[in-house]
Amino acid sequence: MKFARLLAAAAACLLSAAPAFAADVIKLIIPTGPGGGTDVFFRMIARDAEPLLDATIVVMNTGGAGGTLGVGQVVRSAPDGLTIGGVFMGPITVAPHTVKAPYTMDDYIPVIQLTSAPYVMCVRPEFPATDGKSFIEELRRNPGKYTYGTDGVAGPGQLASERVFKAMNIKAVDVPFRGAGETVPALLSKTIDIYTGSVPPGVNFEKSGRGKCLLATSADRIPALPNAISLRELGIPLEETMLWRGVIVPKGTPPERVLKLQKAFEQAAAAPATKKFVEEAGEQIIIITGAALRDRIKREYEELGKLVVSLNLQPK
Repeated sequence: MKFARLLAAAAACLLSAAPAFAADVIKLIIPTGPGGGTDVFFRMIARDAEPLLDATIVVMNTGGAGGTLGVGQVVRSAPDGLTIGGVFMGPITVAPHTVKAPYTMDDYIPVIQLTSAPYVMCVRPEFPATDGKSFIEELRRNPGKYTYGTDGVAGPGQLASERVFKAMNIKAVDVPFRGAGETVPALLSKTIDIYTGSVPPGVNFEKSGRGKCLLATSADRIPALPNAISLRELGIPLEETMLWRGVIVPKGTPPERVLKLQKAFEQAAAAPATKKFVEEAGEQIIIITGAALRDRIKREYEELGKLVVSLNLQPK
């Protein structure tokens, strides 16, 4: 009887202690379809974040409407730190100006920015320009002659291009596609004159000799494409547009949960596999958190909003 009572007491202690050892399940909503750069990046970094959070991270892809469907799902979730968004800049600072997004900047907390990379402009080898400055001059001499392919009407690629073109007094014709899977073959088949998109296809163009990348939409040159001129060299560094990725949570999430997520993803970004992936994609690990990140988002949101209005791309 005494042994039975001891066994029962031990079992009761184990049961009462079980919740303290139970790992959380965190739902990571990615506002894109599976297989793209944002999806692959967050699936990779999530593996290294799991042990730091004592959690299992379950990925859910919710693409559509420029990423606003996925972000809308995040902001409607309980603010308990168990639903987070792995986002890129599109549904945060671009899409809310071009579609009727079901959220505002006040509906989420930016936890951490993790990566950053510019858009690049690449042309075929026979294009009549050998560097960034002669590329700009060729476009300026021939307003409306050249076409450039982007990631959709009023998408980040078009806005990144138009910021540069407007500042340099250039006119080119936008041809929207659904991403690099369509834009790259369009350039190679001579359907368009200029590829505007992410860095990796640009690196492939130059390695294969099928293209040359002459301009990056960053203030400074990037290691992956050292021949692409920077906006600082053109005298317009403030027109920078970067494709960045980061984590958000619903407003009202407790500060201690936000801080735990921030620290975990910052550590995970330093993991060898993630660093290798980012470097091979021509991107950089750029960590921004707290008020600095919110200020950065607000500034970019306002600048791109003005551009959308000037191009008459706002929702009707």
